[in-house]
Amino acid sequence: MIIKKLSFLNVRKISLFSEQFLPQTNIIIGLNGSGKTSILESLVFLITGKSFRKKHTQSIIKKTQEELQIKGIFQNEEDLTIKLIYDGKKKQIFKNNQILKRTTELIKDNAIIYISPEETDIIEEYKKEKQQYFDKIIFRINPQHIYNIKEYNKLLLYRNSLLENNMSTKPWEEPLSLAGLKIWKTRNSFFDFFCKMFNETQKKLDLQLKYRIEYKNQEYQSKEEYIKKLQSKTKTNKTEVGPHKDIISLYLNNETIKEHASQGEKKLFKYVLKFTEAEIVKTKTRKNPIILLDDFFAKLDNENIMKIFSYFHRKFQVIITTTNTNDQTLQNIQKNNTDIKIFNNDKTINSN
Repeated sequence: MIIKKLSFLNVRKISLFSEQFLPQTNIIIGLNGSGKTSILESLVFLITGKSFRKKHTQSIIKKTQEELQIKGIFQNEEDLTIKLIYDGKKKQIFKNNQILKRTTELIKDNAIIYISPEETDIIEEYKKEKQQYFDKIIFRINPQHIYNIKEYNKLLLYRNSLLENNMSTKPWEEPLSLAGLKIWKTRNSFFDFFCKMFNETQKKLDLQLKYRIEYKNQEYQSKEEYIKKLQSKTKTNKTEVGPHKDIISLYLNNETIKEHASQGEKKLFKYVLKFTEAEIVKTKTRKNPIILLDDFFAKLDNENIMKIFSYFHRKFQVIITTTNTNDQTLQNIQKNNTDIKIFNNDKTINSN
């Protein structure tokens, strides 16, 4: 899937935007605060119905305006037009002029992967957020997983409520254990495959670093063993057994990335992570995802920029934003590469 044209009205500071994109690499240049990230955000919002920014979704609508509109023309086997209208409360999504009831119908058909300083930082976040990050990747290739997670969380909430009120939890232990075993089975299989692809991506990028992802759980071999462990006494009135206790650790040269990696090394890790996700989506769904790289050049040296560029160029459709702080790097990228579009954001938007 590629995006051929993106147009929108009233997204954050931007009143009007319209631009065509190449199927390969597109680079958006602009000053800080000029709205470069908002272009990427509008595309993510169009496809997923959500913003990657941490702030409340309603703030995506330009101040003084009542609604935004975003329209994208995509090419897969045939052209596809998607339009979204949002008034701060309700979203209306149209696919080839036919209204869609659920955003998930879009996500199944369209794949988009993004890296932005504005999104949740997996390195700095805690256990629950790390689980959610990887569960979203699993959902891309195994839609049933999200329903298993929701069912497990509902049962966990019931059981914890009973524990807090010193009531019997026995009726909930069998269904909770069965739901937990399903999630462990899915996560175990996923992380085996993901870590293998992650290592292969590192080799292709030829980075002079060694990153590693480690997944640990309390998995029990049977329902009976799981239930027995649930019934063990705990110091707190909380369920201390299950997938919600899974631990995902991130390492650089056998040391934790959060405490020991530089800002540049952390950013390189995120690129390896996202490109691995892109490879998995491509392999498992046979859909080529669009990749969005916000503030691409920041915190990276020229050598690593060129390695990353060489990896994705002509392999995926990529849209990059930059402040153009390094003209030489842009010249190196353009050298021997004619299928690159570079445009100045300050000249393509209307923010009045």
